[in-house]
Amino acid sequence: MMQKLYYLKDLKQIHATIVKTSVPHDNPFQLSKLIELSALSCNRGCFLYAHKLFSQIQNPNLFLYNTMIRGSLINKEPNKATLLYIQMRKQNILPNNFTYPFVLRAFEEQFELKRGEEVHGCILKTGFGSNLFVLTTLLNMYSSCGKTSKAFTKVFEEMPVKDVVSWNSMISGHLRHGELELARKYFDKAPDTSLVSWNSMVAGYANSGNMIEAERLFMKMPAKDATSWNSLISGYVKVGDVTSAERLFERMPERDVVSWSLVIDGYVKNGQHDRSLGFFHQMQLVGVEPSVITLISVLTACANLGALELGRWIHCYIEKREFTLDNKLGTALIDMYAKCGDIGKGLEVFSSLERGKDVITWTSVIVGLATNGKCREALDFFTRMVTEGIKPDEITFLGVLCACSHQGFVNEGRRYFDSMVKDYHLLPRIEHYSCMIDLFGRAGLLEEAKDLVENMPFQADSVILGSLLAACQAHKNVDLGEWVMKLLTEIEPENKGNYVMLSNIYAVAGRWENVAQIRKKLKEKGTRRIPGSSSIEVDYQVHEFLSGDRSHSRSMEIYEMLDLLRGSDK
Repeated sequence: MMQKLYYLKDLKQIHATIVKTSVPHDNPFQLSKLIELSALSCNRGCFLYAHKLFSQIQNPNLFLYNTMIRGSLINKEPNKATLLYIQMRKQNILPNNFTYPFVLRAFEEQFELKRGEEVHGCILKTGFGSNLFVLTTLLNMYSSCGKTSKAFTKVFEEMPVKDVVSWNSMISGHLRHGELELARKYFDKAPDTSLVSWNSMVAGYANSGNMIEAERLFMKMPAKDATSWNSLISGYVKVGDVTSAERLFERMPERDVVSWSLVIDGYVKNGQHDRSLGFFHQMQLVGVEPSVITLISVLTACANLGALELGRWIHCYIEKREFTLDNKLGTALIDMYAKCGDIGKGLEVFSSLERGKDVITWTSVIVGLATNGKCREALDFFTRMVTEGIKPDEITFLGVLCACSHQGFVNEGRRYFDSMVKDYHLLPRIEHYSCMIDLFGRAGLLEEAKDLVENMPFQADSVILGSLLAACQAHKNVDLGEWVMKLLTEIEPENKGNYVMLSNIYAVAGRWENVAQIRKKLKEKGTRRIPGSSSIEVDYQVHEFLSGDRSHSRSMEIYEMLDLLRGSDK
């Protein structure tokens, strides 16, 4: 009976039956069963109904308190569990071995270490200091609340009986706080290890970047499941070795959605976006349903490749499968539409987000508008964001300053740059200085740009100096161009593009002798042109082509078609 999922309608019918059959409303057994059915249902309406019934009981017993505390955790309301426990103690009702594990979990989820320590004292006073289940939950509470020193170790050492779950708690507790050596010590000492123990240690080494020891331990495992393989794949992805991650993926006996998502995300993070989309297509062919994490990774790849059609297909898939469009998934969609040139659709997604939009969501719109040339709209969105009480971060200001730079809003740029420090106490990074220098350079305020280069708390990089050199070319400032070029040659002496730009500055000024000197230098260095490239999306796949490249699998057909088109133009 308790396994059945009840709905509010069902529970009200049961309640009505109790009343109709003239059973006294305060009958403890009948009402207790009704509250139990309501509280333990994974339905918020039923849970609230249980609270209403519970509040009508004058002297609730321990069973009812335990039921309500457990129901609060099931319905993800740890604060309500805490309040019920406090209320119970005020009524001088002593907890038992069923109360403590749920109360400790409530404090664990709220990081209430002090209250957890008080419960620890109560456990000892009420004689449950030897209960294995209670003490194991206590270990987890100390570990999650950031304490793995004396109290954590003392609880474990004083346990009269230790089972595999207790040992696992010690191992995972130390791993949670980066104490890999201590975790290994308990792992080696454990009289019996489970698959959970092995997986924890493999994941611990993988997360720390020690892939040699992670793989060595992985090879020794008496049994492996998908989690074992995924932990190792995740470790290789984190250290940037996607080749090894794929090698393991191909060897897996059974792959789940996590396995596919890890490899797809690994290629995205390593800039191999076309490869990630290839894996996504394979995933679809074998019938594995993508998760939200998978979709976010694929949308990121689409954004970087400009694969708008595939991005639209994923958007339709999200709606068809009724995925919850939360901030993370919504932001990924907005970013994809913005980078693929359809900022209008991105704004539609932004408007459709029902839950409170966070700073990342607002920033994605501001940056998207700026990069799509809608700079005034980007600044208007920033004003709306601040008005709604969302505090901007460094990335938000980067989008705002880019908008000012692209549109030439000099005064606004100065004001926003100053506001970062004065109003929001954010320290500008080199990217923010780069935007300001670019803004001044485009506006012809070259001396102001130079002052900022000389006085900023960073050494100017090639991006900043390159934009300033371009400004010198646009505004025919030879002296400043020579000064910038001197700095650039120290940073990247082999970059021929800088010499070409300086040559153009000399040419505009009519200094042909200097032009000849630059050309001579270029000849001595030997110029090598980087071949141009282009890409096209066909049937949700992105194909990239280099100038003069014939490596594509259908290059013969492509060139035949080009010859045919040339012939038709004659």
